[in-house]
Amino acid sequence: MNFVRSTAVMSMIGYIMGLGDRHCENILIDTCTGLTFEIPEKVPFRLTHNVVDGMGTLGVEGVFRKTCEIILHLIRDERELLVSVLKTFIYDPLVEWKSATREEVANMKKQQIEGGEVVNMKAQTHVRNILERVRGYCTDELTGKRVVLPLSVEGQVDHLIQQATSNELLCQMFIGWAAYL
Repeated sequence: MNFVRSTAVMSMIGYIMGLGDRHCENILIDTCTGLTFEIPEKVPFRLTHNVVDGMGTLGVEGVFRKTCEIILHLIRDERELLVSVLKTFIYDPLVEWKSATREEVANMKKQQIEGGEVVNMKAQTHVRNILERVRGYCTDELTGKRVVLPLSVEGQVDHLIQQATSNELLCQMFIGWAAYL
């Protein structure tokens, strides 16, 4: 029971925050520049056959689904608190977001001269994407289409479970992710 609940909680939080399955095998490094770039995730969270089997006879249809719905309801109900925490990253960026290009530095100086606040555009984009997920907007990874209207909590959970268990998406995952497990 604890496994199922904690998996549901971490799946929903990871999805909303945009956390992927980050490890050394799915982050590539350009050996000339030292810059890194990620291999995109196709599924919202790990829900492979072995994980579902570990949930018992009901699989995703029992405690997992209900816990996902509860967590998503809580996140939506407390979205203003989440926004206030996330907005700090827009005005006080993390060290890794501070590596700006010359053009970005020039724009920041221009904003300061004009009396505007320096805004981290990358952080602003991340926060906007998080809020879209909180509001119930999803993208179908197979078709690339975004839902036009926000989904209900139950609809969003159903969509995410379908995406996470889709054989078509799982077979596109990076081989080191071991989607067959």
